[in-house]
This record gives sequence, C-alpha cells and structure tokens, in this order.
Amino acid sequence: MSQETTRVVAMASGVIALAGIAAWMGLAHSCEPSRGNGVIAGRVSIDPGLAANVKPTDVLFVIVRRPQGPPRPLAVKRIDGPRFPVSFEITNHDVMVEGSELRGMVDVVARLDKDGRAGPAQSGDLEGQSDKNPTLVGARDIEIVINKTY
Repeated sequence: MSQETTRVVAMASGVIALAGIAAWMGLAHSCEPSRGNGVIAGRVSIDPGLAANVKPTDVLFVIVRRPQGPPRPLAVKRIDGPRFPVSFEITNHDVMVEGSELRGMVDVVARLDKDGRAGPAQSGDLEGQSDKNPTLVGARDIEIVINKTY
C-alpha cells in the first residue's frame, strides 16, 4: 500500500470512529433543527411467575436513560393500572429536562412501582429492561419483560 493510500484509509477510519462516538452520545444530528420526531415504542409484558404480584394500584414507568450516563431519566412514560401486555410510545413530549430531546443511543427500562411515586426502586417493585439495550432512538420494536423483584 502506498503512503498516500495508508493516509486516506487512516483518515477515513478516524471519521467513521468519530461518527460512531457522536451517534452513541446522541450528537450525530445536533446541528440539524429539532424535528420533534424522537420516538421509542414497544411493549412491556410480565414474567408469568410474577403476574400474581401485579395489583390494580400499581404504576408502570417506562424509563429512558443514557447508557453509562447519570442515573436520572432522560424521559419517562407513566401508565396507571397497567394491564399486561402494555404498548408504549415515548416521545420528546416525555423528556424530563426542558430543551432535551430523544436522540442517539439509550437504555429502556420498565418498572412496576408499588407506591406510584417515581424515584429509585424500592422493596416490592418489579423491573425489566430491553434485551436491545442500548438501542438507537427511533426503535419501535422494543420488547421488555418485567422479570426482576426488588
């Protein structure tokens, strides 16, 4: 390989690596105007072994976070008295911090909360997460099985 070819290949590899990092961090489209089209959608079901633990007063929270980021959610959808399986759609209207948007790579978690208050999981709460975590915003086929007890 000539020195020129090696340089071009190295430069292209660097650009590809930077694009991957930008997409992972949700920065890939930060120069574009916001279109409000960030969406994560799917379905939450419950492990049959835990189905008896579901009460009509429980609240389902579908939580979107940045992978490896702070524990606070980027967006949350609250569903009172869920009947499983539950379909969900989280959009930019569900973001927790004004001016934030759903973009880039995210983790999606579902928590069946016994006291109905958002916050860290407590004893008796049930949780599950997407097998596709982390996933790119825009995914509409997220499947979450609640299979963990606190």
